[in-house]
Amino acid sequence: MLLEVENLSVYYDSIQALKGISLQVDEGELVTIVGSNGAGKTTTLLTISGILRPRHGTIRFQGQDITYLAPHEIVRRGISHCPEGRQIFTGLTVMENLLMGAYHRRDRERVAQDLAWVQELFPILAARRRQLAGTLSGGEQQMLAIARALMSRPKVLLLDEPSLGLAPMLVDTIFEVIQQLRAQGVTVLLVEQNAYQALRVADRAYVLETGTIKLSGPAQELARNEEVKKAYLGG
Repeated sequence: MLLEVENLSVYYDSIQALKGISLQVDEGELVTIVGSNGAGKTTTLLTISGILRPRHGTIRFQGQDITYLAPHEIVRRGISHCPEGRQIFTGLTVMENLLMGAYHRRDRERVAQDLAWVQELFPILAARRRQLAGTLSGGEQQMLAIARALMSRPKVLLLDEPSLGLAPMLVDTIFEVIQQLRAQGVTVLLVEQNAYQALRVADRAYVLETGTIKLSGPAQELARNEEVKKAYLGG
């Protein structure tokens, strides 16, 4: 097991956002967490990446306890977080943003190879490499945010709402890239409000409701679940 979350409880002051959730991600899997706004999806990723600290519970990565490591140490271990809202460096160029994703790396030859790789995944970034990131469209900024996260060469990529605010055509493009990443062996933990798209591409899924895991299982099986269809798929 590559990533394991066990009995995780997280609070915002006195408000409990996660209520003892447990989940796991195996190497090479694409696992999704679906749920409505406020369910705790983003909180889960923020806690895994070290930005939030849990009150209870354990996070293990490659068998090692990383629960209270600093965010930069978690990145060094091999977990990269592409946050909700993109959070790119708008005053830097596209290329400078990509290089920021590899700030902790010293393997220059591999960094150059990865720059070529992410620009192949997202050809528009190659065309815009000298352009200020703040002048990109919303879809282009989302592509840049994913590419920047990939530049750390993560063993696990945390993706938070990659389709949020995008036009349907761009949503399809983003999910095509996510499928490409899975096919290339990148392990992904995906948080996504678009349950239809998430369940379509994932291997396994967790349904999160008000801080608790309500359902879990193979993604295609959950997509056929009447309760999930009614709540999240418009069925």
